[in-house]
Amino acid sequence: MRQLLIIVFLTLVASVSACTGEHIPFVYKVDVLQGNIVTQEMVNELEPGMNKARVQFIMGSPMLVDVFHQDRWDYIYLRRPGRGEPEQRRVTLYFEDDQLVRIAGDIKVAGSGPRARSVRRVSNVEVPQDQDEGFVKGIMDRVGIGDDDKEGEKKEATPKKKDEE
Repeated sequence: MRQLLIIVFLTLVASVSACTGEHIPFVYKVDVLQGNIVTQEMVNELEPGMNKARVQFIMGSPMLVDVFHQDRWDYIYLRRPGRGEPEQRRVTLYFEDDQLVRIAGDIKVAGSGPRARSVRRVSNVEVPQDQDEGFVKGIMDRVGIGDDDKEGEKKEATPKKKDEE
């Protein structure tokens, strides 16, 4: 009986340990995103001659800045989905005299001109001149407690006579 129990236990352990691979059914695996997200639209906005501040505004802070090569910025993006193949993108930017000279990596600039760039829509927002004074102030004015009560100001402005009191 004892040997049978040991054999059943070892068989159970072996079968459970075989399920620890990549595909455990009904278990959610989280997508892992690492590095700088680099898109084709971001790379299309880069132009030779841009300064480092403008490039950093478009692309974000570089993932790697080599101590010995300050004029080289590396942007690395790695996405490991819970199920499926990992995806890696790498873009390297080269500068000379703080001006962008060359772009290398997995994502290339699509071309030059207005068609290669992403379309930006500019919209104007009109701000109303009379601004709301706030929720509490509006309730106080409706109840009649507010400071904007014109009749109250007139009554307080004129001195009261002793006969009226």
